[in-house]
Amino acid sequence: MAASTDNEELQFPVTGINRFVYDYIRSLPDLTGKVVLDIPAGDGRASYEFQNKGATVRPLDLFPEFLKVPGLKAEFGDMGDPLPLPDDSVDFVICQEGIEHVPDQLGLLNEFNRVLKSGGTLLLTTPSMSHARARISHMLFETDLWRRMPPTELDSVWFSEGRSDRIYFGHLFLLGVHHLQTLCSIAGFETRERIRTQVGWTSVILGVLLYPLLALTTLMTYRAYSRKKKDIPADLRKRIWWDHVKLNLSGNTLFCKHIFWALEKRWSGEDKRRELVRLVDRSSGTESRVE
Repeated sequence: MAASTDNEELQFPVTGINRFVYDYIRSLPDLTGKVVLDIPAGDGRASYEFQNKGATVRPLDLFPEFLKVPGLKAEFGDMGDPLPLPDDSVDFVICQEGIEHVPDQLGLLNEFNRVLKSGGTLLLTTPSMSHARARISHMLFETDLWRRMPPTELDSVWFSEGRSDRIYFGHLFLLGVHHLQTLCSIAGFETRERIRTQVGWTSVILGVLLYPLLALTTLMTYRAYSRKKKDIPADLRKRIWWDHVKLNLSGNTLFCKHIFWALEKRWSGEDKRRELVRLVDRSSGTESRVE
């Protein structure tokens, strides 16, 4: 990274998922008065872009000394612990390439919901296990790339280099789009936008070849499942299950190497719990009361 002066902008690598995140943040309107949580902040590349938009940025990372943005100081933050921020205190959370390292992913999403203001935005990126190449690789050896071994304790277990004896993890908790969509929904988020990321040409070839079979089996599953779930109202089945059908057949899902979603805090944690109880009640025909 080039040295920075008052008249020279910082230069961060424009590779992989980074360029899509840069483009998205730069497309946002002026963010003066907005507060952004960046975790894991890393060298501060996303923090820098948000700062350029006028936002007040709060960077957190396991290694805060890695931050390279002049005038901005990172604090220690562990995604496995409660976040050191008050409820309803930030307008944006950006979690870039972080959730795949966390065992309790729902707990992390619940924390993002807690600190976000109502209507706030969660920007989430993570390597995808749902593009065509990853699906075939998982079938062959439960890995995201057929030339790569599946996660093992040799390459997926890290320690915090003297900060504590806690174990940290590599890409041990990679997600597919359906799993992530459900976790985000349970945590009170609604998907606002799914941003296209880098296309993998092996996935394009495999996806095109397999698409007729994929479309047929997806639609057959949806139809069969709907027939077996008559106790669930039709509007509810269509809203939730049809979204997964579209997600399964999306070009972004099949061809892109990374997931990049913009999500909105639609419900608070307690409101979402009540909503989930109502959904269960409607599907089971019973009545429940939330204390």
